[in-house]
Order: sequence, then C-alpha cells, then structure tokens
Amino acid sequence: MPVRTREPRRSLIDPGWLYLLAGLMLMAAGVLIPAKRDLDRALWRRDRVLRVEMHRLERLTRYETYLGALEDRDETVIRQLAATQLGLAPADAEVLMLVRGGEAENASVFGALEPPPPTLPEPHEMDSMLARLAGGTGDNRPSLWLLAVASLLVLIGLLPADQGDGPTATET
Repeated sequence: MPVRTREPRRSLIDPGWLYLLAGLMLMAAGVLIPAKRDLDRALWRRDRVLRVEMHRLERLTRYETYLGALEDRDETVIRQLAATQLGLAPADAEVLMLVRGGEAENASVFGALEPPPPTLPEPHEMDSMLARLAGGTGDNRPSLWLLAVASLLVLIGLLPADQGDGPTATET
C-alpha cells in the first residue's frame, strides 16, 4: 500500500518576482538618471542664457530711451550732457561734483544707463548613492557595474523556481 505524503505548499508570491522587479528598477534608474542629469544641465544653461538676454534687452531699452531723448532735444538731457561732458552750466546754476575717496566721480553718463548685472542661476546637481552609481560624477553614461548587477537580478528572477517535482507517493 503506497504511503502518501503531503504536497509542499506553494507560496502565493514567487521570490523570483522580487529579483525581477529589483533588476528592472535598477536598469530603469541606470538609464533615466543620466538622462535627467542631461535635462537639468540643458535647462540650467537655457536659464543662464535667458537671464543674459533679458539683461541685454534692458540695456538696449535704456540706451534707446536715452538716444530718443537726445534726438528729441530734451532740455534736461542736453543740460546734463553739457554739464558732465563739457563742464558747461547755465550762469544761474551751480555745478556740484561728487567726490569719493579724494577723487572726482566719473562724469560719464553711461554708468547711469547700465542696468545692474544679472544674477545667474546656480546649477542644481542630484547627489545620491543611486545617482552616483547610475551615472558616475562627470560621465553621463550608465554605469556598467549597475547594469551588470541589474541584468544578473533579472536573470535570477527569470530562472524557474524549484517546484518540488520529486515523487509524491512512495511504496513500502
């Protein structure tokens, strides 16, 4: 009479899925993190160029306004130029010189026309262990070690699990 043994219980979740998911997540990180770093660097460069362009446009606007006042023969601008550039002033007016540190200030009108220098944005670097493993520091290619480990995890996850295919009944 054959003796029956109980079949081993199968778990609801195969542990191979955990390896497979971990490997796929590492592969995705190895590809997406360097791409995100490239995107951040491109956006930073774009923002810097936009700030410089806005500064130059403001500068052009100020110079065009001043030139328009000169072409329209604005009395205030003409008097200012005569006083600062030629040292001429009307007889009923007093010219005041601004002295700093023992030297007279520059009489040029261009200093007043210049806008303040632009504030350029600082680069934002993603710094984490996974980011360093995924792309290294200066290199934006995926790390070969990370991809190798991810591939190994995927391979382990795809291997068939032990099904316990041994005999279920033994004869005595």
